[in-house]
Amino acid sequence: MNFDTTTRAQNVSILHIEGKIIGSTADTFQEAMERQLAKGNRNLVVELMNVPLIDSSALGAIILTLQGFQKSGGKLVLLNPQQAVRDILEVTHLASVLEIYDTEESAISAFS
Repeated sequence: MNFDTTTRAQNVSILHIEGKIIGSTADTFQEAMERQLAKGNRNLVVELMNVPLIDSSALGAIILTLQGFQKSGGKLVLLNPQQAVRDILEVTHLASVLEIYDTEESAISAFS
């Protein structure tokens, strides 16, 4: 699993992830998200276009980090999850809790 972060206008950080987020990689995933919050980046887009699979550990990491962002007055949104990941979010009803966007522009505009 690879991570890369870019910062866009309005202080929005985009965490680009590549690879499956399963098992112990979920811890690394959570640390990468929390690192953004620790740096003072309160607006995070998690880009999932290159993530073919997530498991319950990854879902837990997303929810815990989402709560951390909300407590600090920030926001976390998901960008362009693959169909298999989107299906998992639907089945677990997390699609109704998380904001999911199909384009980077729409995800960034969620913060304005």
